[in-house]
Amino acid sequence: MAGEYSSVPAADLDDISGQIFVPGVLKTTHSTSLFSVTLMRDMKAVGGKFYHVLIPRDGTSLLNDWDLWGPLILCTVLAILLQGHGDGSNDGGPQFAQVFVIVWLGAGVVTLNSTLLDGKLSFFQSICVLGYCILPLVIAAVLVKLISLFWFEEGDSLR
Repeated sequence: MAGEYSSVPAADLDDISGQIFVPGVLKTTHSTSLFSVTLMRDMKAVGGKFYHVLIPRDGTSLLNDWDLWGPLILCTVLAILLQGHGDGSNDGGPQFAQVFVIVWLGAGVVTLNSTLLDGKLSFFQSICVLGYCILPLVIAAVLVKLISLFWFEEGDSLR
């Protein structure tokens, strides 16, 4: 059975063994500890990029270290905060998918425009930069949500 899907005879498959070793990578026996190390590394990178968005510095080293985790987190938080009440009333607020699609399609269109104009950024670098640039919008949405929760009473509104 095993021999019919591979070019190696089934008798030789038992002789294949080895070990993958990457220098600088922690060797663990538990997948959860490896997961936590990877998660902490990625969260530190995202936090560093948040810091650079709030306090810009000169340098382009972050452009080479692009990721999509931060933009995904920011877009998800923004979509959740801007989402309508969900109680069936038409409050005029956008739904989750609308915010999500508008942010990502908008970033895609701007990135495509930059690429067509011979920009120096790759597609994913541009998406990463544009995604992290919505951090001030997310902060403003959080502040407005907190103010509306604690400042206004049930019948009051911002209008």
